[in-house]
Amino acid sequence: MRVQAHKLFYTVGFLQFFMSEITGTTLILFLLAKGLSLQTANFLLVIFFVSIFLFEIPTGAIADKYGRKISIILGLVCFLIYSILFMQSERMEVLVVAQIFGGLAICLQSGSLESWAVENSHQPMEVLFTTVNSIQYIAGFICGLLGAFLAMYSYSLPWLASILSTLLAILLCVFYMHENKRGFARIKSRNIFAIIRESVGISLQNKSIWIIFIIGLFISFSNSAGNTFQQPRLVGLSEQGVWIMGIIKAAYSLCMTLGSYIVRKLSKNNSDIRVLMYACGMIGVWLIFAGSLNTFYPVLMTFLIYEVGRGMYPAAKQIYLNKRISDEYRSTLLSFDSAVSQLGVCIGLIVTGIIGRNFTDLTSDQTPIQISWILCGAVALVPVLLLAITARRRQHE
Repeated sequence: MRVQAHKLFYTVGFLQFFMSEITGTTLILFLLAKGLSLQTANFLLVIFFVSIFLFEIPTGAIADKYGRKISIILGLVCFLIYSILFMQSERMEVLVVAQIFGGLAICLQSGSLESWAVENSHQPMEVLFTTVNSIQYIAGFICGLLGAFLAMYSYSLPWLASILSTLLAILLCVFYMHENKRGFARIKSRNIFAIIRESVGISLQNKSIWIIFIIGLFISFSNSAGNTFQQPRLVGLSEQGVWIMGIIKAAYSLCMTLGSYIVRKLSKNNSDIRVLMYACGMIGVWLIFAGSLNTFYPVLMTFLIYEVGRGMYPAAKQIYLNKRISDEYRSTLLSFDSAVSQLGVCIGLIVTGIIGRNFTDLTSDQTPIQISWILCGAVALVPVLLLAITARRRQHE
């Protein structure tokens, strides 16, 4: 039985998001429960994102040379190894190894699944990417409730759910994923280093491509504190148990779904550059507000609006970038974009980790988190200026 490409893309996209977000709901709390400080937890995340930065471009070239399917399956296998190691061990060296496998897993899957969908589906990009992002955010909604519920009994249970979803994704890809080979077949005779060199050269020569890499650097820096510190900040302010994070995660997953829907609507009457500006502006402004306030409900409301912006950004960026790159180097260029973004995350985690080094448990003073959120919100506004300059120059050309 042959499954339509876009339906398989949506299903695997759901499972990918599920297997990471079911554990992400309580990840930082899990690390704190293992006896780590917030700074040490940030260090582990830095290892994870450094691994992604180092592996992204080579793995993208592998997908361009040998095919998307094999890259996706290898990535899922690496994620399985990561999950088992992370769930079972409290030893720092094992957790570091697990993070390296996790980074490799992300790299092998990142540009590959997106490239496979573009090359094998007949759906318009605006429909393809806004739909898959909405589906992933629905997965986040489910993960928020289920992850927090399972963590009430044991922090290991969400990891078991992640392992099962990973195995299901592997089976679907093995038996139902087919690909036409028009994209990578043309460069199959070239070596990996040549593919990387040519791909990077293409991106550097095209201003409309490398500008999105710079924007990704800033936005990834910005998202580092929002993602890492949301659990201790919101659970701490609420003075409730870990269950409240499940409700919050479900709520902001719906907000991110709304953000993806807004992009589809805005794309009908606005340029992709303008839509991207709106997304970056939403992220920056509302994260600053969420950092400035310090009581639960005002922080929660502004944080949820920030999540609408976070839901807008991936779809807006995917539409912008995929319209400007060819099948031949698609995976490598998408991986290059991801690598630059991971660099931004690493810098953000290091900076905000230093700011939040004295935050060790939920009773700690939240001022370091507030400073981090305000700083990261301001950084997210830089791309708005860059995009405005780009749009103005395009009008005069």
